[in-house]
Amino acid sequence: MKRFTVALILLFISCSAVRAQNKIIAGDSLVFIEKTLKKVNKNFNFTVLPGPVYNSSNQLGFAVMPMLVYRMDKNDTLSPTSSTSALLYANFYPSWMAGIKQNFYWDRDRWRAILTIGYGHIHQKFYGIGRDTAVVHNEKFVWADEETFYFSATCYRKIVGGLYGGLEYNYSNILLTGIDSAATAEINNKGIATGRYISSLITPTFVWDNRNNIYFTTKGYYAMVNLKYSDKIFQSCRNYFVITAFLSGYHSLLPQNKRLTLAWRFYFKGTWNDVPYSEMPDYSGSDAVLGYTPGKYVNFYEVNTQAELRYDLWKFIGIAGFGGTGKVFSSPGTFGHSVWLPFGGIGVYVNVIPYQNLRMRFNVAVARDDWGFYIGLGQLF
Repeated sequence: MKRFTVALILLFISCSAVRAQNKIIAGDSLVFIEKTLKKVNKNFNFTVLPGPVYNSSNQLGFAVMPMLVYRMDKNDTLSPTSSTSALLYANFYPSWMAGIKQNFYWDRDRWRAILTIGYGHIHQKFYGIGRDTAVVHNEKFVWADEETFYFSATCYRKIVGGLYGGLEYNYSNILLTGIDSAATAEINNKGIATGRYISSLITPTFVWDNRNNIYFTTKGYYAMVNLKYSDKIFQSCRNYFVITAFLSGYHSLLPQNKRLTLAWRFYFKGTWNDVPYSEMPDYSGSDAVLGYTPGKYVNFYEVNTQAELRYDLWKFIGIAGFGGTGKVFSSPGTFGHSVWLPFGGIGVYVNVIPYQNLRMRFNVAVARDDWGFYIGLGQLF
């Protein structure tokens, strides 16, 4: 479920409604849809982005992502724009997924809500749990099939200043099997339980967000603490507890303009009790780390830190360099014995919705015995 959920979120990508800036996807049908929506409500902006997607676990795939961007109240300029987006994705393995994501911002940014629903069948690599004391090579994996239905609903309320508090509900229904009986047995031997798993979670979440722009930040701080609790009274299959926390900072380095920005991030995830594989920390799986194949380094705890230096060449194109390191480990007592996993790379940002500073991101990352190419929406972290 983790790989599916990460892909579902990262692949909700859009491009500008201004067709002159992207002739590749200009077409009479899209222009007709957008003009029709403008006649109904001038507050709507419609866009579709088709294109290739690549990661080192699922290889080359293709996605189609239509998206509506709008303000719930056109007179409310303090709230970020809300959006409704969809995703259709397939690759040659074959794997496929479909999903819908809804983001709401309203009442002068006092309220925020996110709804996500998705279903898919993913053919992917499983490396097992542990291996925190050595670098993992590509040949040590087993092919598995994962069928997943996922739903989440989150609502935040501003408490004071940039502090938000709220609840998140997550439901997932996962069927994990090997591609044959031998592969299923090997997955079980690696410490991963195959079969169907149902998870129903209530998650208190606290967020600090005083960024000057949620899509591409040049000033401010963004932090989150997420307390995930699973219990059989919520119809989950297991009892466990997960803490996820991060802190990001953004600093404009040129006083006369905002073209050069330093961004940094600290991240921690810890798990306790009978935690399932899908909730375990996955280095480069769901933590903004780039360069490693998802699933290679999975364990009970993770820490990482990284920084990115961004420079706007002009108003539509920016470049970036980033680097960092981190590790996964089985317990606090084994932290010193776990191997550090550094990474670094370069990126290009293309401003696809200039009035919101919403950017497409293209990254190439190099890591220890690994690498990756990524396409995403918005800043890296």
